[in-house]
Amino acid sequence: MSKQIFNFPIPELCQRADKLAISYKRDENEFISYGYNGTTLITIETKTEELKQFPSDDYYGGLQKLTTDQKNESRSHLETNIVDLKTRVKLALGSKSVDYSLFRFNKLGSLNDNELVQYALHVVNTAQPMLEKLAERLVTQEMLDAILADRKKLDDAIDKQSTAISERREKKVKRNELANELYTLLSELSELGKTIWKNKNQAFYTDYVIYGSSKSMEDQLDEQDETSEAE
Repeated sequence: MSKQIFNFPIPELCQRADKLAISYKRDENEFISYGYNGTTLITIETKTEELKQFPSDDYYGGLQKLTTDQKNESRSHLETNIVDLKTRVKLALGSKSVDYSLFRFNKLGSLNDNELVQYALHVVNTAQPMLEKLAERLVTQEMLDAILADRKKLDDAIDKQSTAISERREKKVKRNELANELYTLLSELSELGKTIWKNKNQAFYTDYVIYGSSKSMEDQLDEQDETSEAE
C-alpha cells in the first residue's frame, strides 16, 4: 500500500501548495533559468485542486460503515428467523430427538457471516422433508422461503461491505499517490527557491523554508512573525 512520504495532514499539504504557487508565480523567471517552463505553475495548481477535490478517507469510511450496518441488520433478521424456527422445531420434535440434532442449531452462535449464509441453506434443506412433522408448530414453506430471502439479503450485504472496504483501500492508495506526487514537486521547488534567494533576499528565501517542516504552515508563519517583532 502506498504510504504518505510526509508527516503532516493532506489539507496542510494543499495549503502549502497554494502558498508555493504564489511564490513560484512571483519568481517564475528565476525558475525558468533553471529549466522550468510555463507548465510548472499549471501543474502545481492542477495537482493541488485534484487533491482538494479527492474525497477524504472519512468519506469512504462512512460508506464502509453504512454497508457494515446494513450487513449487521440483515444478519440480525436472518438469525431471528432461524431462532424462531429452532424454537418451533424443538417443540415439534423434542430437543433429544435425532431429527432435531440434524439441524445443528448448537452452531448458530459461533458462525461468521459467510458461514451463516451457508448454514441458513442447511437449515432450510433439513426442514423441508419434515414439514409434515413440523406443521403442528405452524412451520410452513413460506417460513422457509422467508429464511431463504433473508439469506439472499445477507449474502448481498456481505458483497456490498466487501466492495466498500476494497474501494476505501484503493482510494486511500490513490489519494496518497496524488499527495506524494504533489509533495515531491513542492519539495523540489522549495529547495531550489531557497538556493535562488539565499543571501540575496531573506523574505523571499523564507517563503520557501516552510515546506520541509512537520509543523503546520500557520504555526511557522506565527513563529516568523514573532521573530520579526523581536528584531
